[in-house]
Amino acid sequence: MVLLSERKADVVVFGCQHTATKVIEGRSGLPPFSYREMPCLGTLDPLAVLRALDEGAEGVLVVGCYVGRCRHLTGSQKAKMVVGHVGDVLEDAGISRDRVGMVLGSPLDEEGMVSEVKRFITALEGDDR
Repeated sequence: MVLLSERKADVVVFGCQHTATKVIEGRSGLPPFSYREMPCLGTLDPLAVLRALDEGAEGVLVVGCYVGRCRHLTGSQKAKMVVGHVGDVLEDAGISRDRVGMVLGSPLDEEGMVSEVKRFITALEGDDR
């Protein structure tokens, strides 16, 4: 786990090593977050997402390749299902599903991906919990 700021990170980002790491790790101008690199989003465990929230994260963002562009073929599709299921669990518990999100993109569109990551984090910062 790499912490990108001295300030406590309120968001945990699980990122694909082929897409997210290249685009957002160490990037200046982003609000603070804790980054957890994954070989592929297809290995994302829903319990890891729930554990991050249980340990105090305000939100969890999953960042990876476009569906259909995954080096492991179905990683982004699997992660999309995980994010959906975790959102369902949160709603069943009376917690906003907006605390989990997903950004899919390409290293060729760094600015677009960074913008979406920033949008998710700043939306959580402005949310009263």
